[in-house]
Amino acid sequence: MNHSYRDLLLAIGEVNGLVVVLDAGLGTSMQTEGFARAFPDRYFNLGIAEQNAVSVAAGLARQGFIPLVHTFSNFLSRRAHDQIALSVAWPGCHVKLVAGSCGLFDGRNGPSHTAIDDLSGICALPGMAVLEPGDMAQTESLLSWAVNTPGPCYLRLRRHGAPQNLLPEREHIPGTTLVHASNAPQCTLVACGSMLETVMRAAELLQDYGCALDLIHISRIRPLDAAPILHSIARSGRLFTIENHVSSGGASDLIAQAIGPVGVPHFRLALPDEFLPAGAPEWLLGYCRLDAACIAERIAAILSGDSYVSIYNSLPGRSETQPTR
Repeated sequence: MNHSYRDLLLAIGEVNGLVVVLDAGLGTSMQTEGFARAFPDRYFNLGIAEQNAVSVAAGLARQGFIPLVHTFSNFLSRRAHDQIALSVAWPGCHVKLVAGSCGLFDGRNGPSHTAIDDLSGICALPGMAVLEPGDMAQTESLLSWAVNTPGPCYLRLRRHGAPQNLLPEREHIPGTTLVHASNAPQCTLVACGSMLETVMRAAELLQDYGCALDLIHISRIRPLDAAPILHSIARSGRLFTIENHVSSGGASDLIAQAIGPVGVPHFRLALPDEFLPAGAPEWLLGYCRLDAACIAERIAAILSGDSYVSIYNSLPGRSETQPTR
């Protein structure tokens, strides 16, 4: 059965009567309107006032409730950062920040909504758990984990086209998952959060061209379980991290801190250092050279030792017309 975030939120509300939903005027976009109809006494639409929503959530948490604050990633991380830091993170309140439209997955609305840098401020806050699922099955597990784990949490969600279940044979617990292992890997690929589907396709392309690799996915960015990554890079000697965020302050930075003493080459494939134009997510992935074919091409070029070597046009499924930069 296919599930939407609306379904998951209703299910968690039925199970736990302490869950309350706060909404910053985005009931349709954040799919909270179903919860509002089912539990009107546990739903609060505070309008486009993110700072106030976070402050109200902190007060509700101190009264024993489990508030889930819903708005877009940019609006939480930028507008309400001071309230998150001082009213939620500092006292360790049991507040869950549900941050929608992460990265380029709300690119149609342009730079005001494209959260390219939200993790840089959120990941720096002491005691803040940071989660980013790769599909809806993980979203269900991570939402349950967040509600049942004391303390503040930031749940980073994509808006458009989240796949249902990319790893059906895996246990969907928050953390770091080894998706694929090779006997003698030439490199380790780490897909961060919402990039899982794209990186899985890129890994298939690389394997079709004879590249042995390990593929790892992280759904809990903070606190990071680095053990599977460290184990893999000890065998492969090269690490590639792919994330839906600029390279500064995001998952790649946290991974770099963990692997630094090992001294393994670390290549970051992230959003470019610019405000992105408006566009559909699929178009923006190509623009940022983060679609599957581009990821495979970039990794193949690095592994070849020749930055001019390109398998770009020979990779299956490659479009002849791609966004230009």
